[in-house]
Amino acid sequence: MKVRDICTLIENFAPLKLQEDYDNAGLILGDPATQVKAILVCLDVSEAVLDEALEKGCNMVVSHHPLIFRGIKSITGKNPQERTLIKAIQNKIAIYAGHTNVDAVMDGVNGKICEKLNLSSTAILVPKENMSNVGAGMTGFLTRALEEKDFLILLKQVFGSKMLRHSALTGREINKVAVCGGSGSELISAAIAEGADAFITADVKYHRFAEVDDKLLLIDAGHYETEQFTKDLFVELISKNIANFAVHSSQRETNPVFYT
Repeated sequence: MKVRDICTLIENFAPLKLQEDYDNAGLILGDPATQVKAILVCLDVSEAVLDEALEKGCNMVVSHHPLIFRGIKSITGKNPQERTLIKAIQNKIAIYAGHTNVDAVMDGVNGKICEKLNLSSTAILVPKENMSNVGAGMTGFLTRALEEKDFLILLKQVFGSKMLRHSALTGREINKVAVCGGSGSELISAAIAEGADAFITADVKYHRFAEVDDKLLLIDAGHYETEQFTKDLFVELISKNIANFAVHSSQRETNPVFYT
């Protein structure tokens, strides 16, 4: 199994053409012809993650967030990104990122959230033109309607969140739910238009909580928290398609946001 084979597997699942214009998904570093010994899956590539990869005999890392997102002008080790790149190059570790292309597919990032919440009748929230099964965000229905406070308790359990930021309670039960892992504030209007009782996303700015009024319950569950299941997605995808191959989920990385 070579690096290019892993790239092809992921891109057959979530084609690179689906990534947003600003993104940098795909093979970030490494020779496509290199034989892969084992893979470590993570959300963010860091020095600690590379150390873990080396300890586990992995010479390829598959991440959600691209290690190189914007242009860099030098690699001198002056910051964590550059030090991570240097370590990967020195140890011949290939790095691949599946980002907004994996966000866009039905069984991707948002599909995993729907699965964890046991939502039914799932659909893309904002489909791409002429592609009903591809797009931004997703919607689905709870197995039974919940009071808002009970729904928030459920979310803390599912996401392992220490806290949730949310808009004022509306007094309505939660039945239809909209989700967007990571930063999804631009989808708030679409969630309202689709009749969602609640919208779960992250990185919501202060004024957006007031803007929803009582149209839905807006919940910021955290960027890491809403994307953490992406690791499971990659592990399952690779394991299901490649028999007797070692693929590990990183245990070394942690949420970079701390709560006190």
